[in-house]
Amino acid sequence: MIAQLRSQILSSDTSTVSLIQFFEACPSRHAMIVAFLAVLEMVKLQAVLLTQENQFADILVKKAKAFDVAFDENGAILHIDQEYQ
Repeated sequence: MIAQLRSQILSSDTSTVSLIQFFEACPSRHAMIVAFLAVLEMVKLQAVLLTQENQFADILVKKAKAFDVAFDENGAILHIDQEYQ
């Protein structure tokens, strides 16, 4: 799911992805939970930011400053691999 979100952000012209659209693309409830955990992990690593223009507006996932630092050349998250070895 992290790789899927990363690729959607990179393919976007504005480097943003609608959180609702990302979750709606999940084929099952289990996949949606995994996607939510992926978003939380990317926020924790400061690879993405969550923004909301107004109350009840769409939440956007934006590319943050550490986005390129968090991933290696293959798209894997460096911190996770180091943390669990």
